[in-house]
Amino acid sequence: MNRDDLEFAVTYSFYLEKMNYRLLTRIDKLITLTLIVLGFAVFARFSNMFVFGAVVAVLSVLQLVYQFAQEAGASKEQMRHYRSLMVNMKNIEDEELRQRFAKIQDSDSMPWQSLEDAAYNRTLIALGHTTSFTKLSAKDSVLSWFAGDLPKN
Repeated sequence: MNRDDLEFAVTYSFYLEKMNYRLLTRIDKLITLTLIVLGFAVFARFSNMFVFGAVVAVLSVLQLVYQFAQEAGASKEQMRHYRSLMVNMKNIEDEELRQRFAKIQDSDSMPWQSLEDAAYNRTLIALGHTTSFTKLSAKDSVLSWFAGDLPKN
């Protein structure tokens, strides 16, 4: 892996973790907000308690099983490590950069695959490349937008 590949990989990893952090944080906050609203809905006269209860149960299980907030925290920590490496990478020798990158990668979170192409495109834009953008599917575009970074070609 040459120097340009290393710099691309570090930048790509930063944007992937950043998008994953934002997506998971937003999902967690959306679920929490929905649970709060449904909790208040029990005081409404028109409420169907069974439906509200079922939705609350499903959302609670999703939050418990997938632990969006905890995963977002792991992504945020990795994002910070990659940002630090990005800021200092111009002053680091190739071998040290390779070693530090490999060490940071050992703790990578498991970002959603739907964010990978958008992170790739964002990295190309950030590094000033104007060719070889990956076309995003509709699902990838929506998730990238929700993650706060829908790169325009």
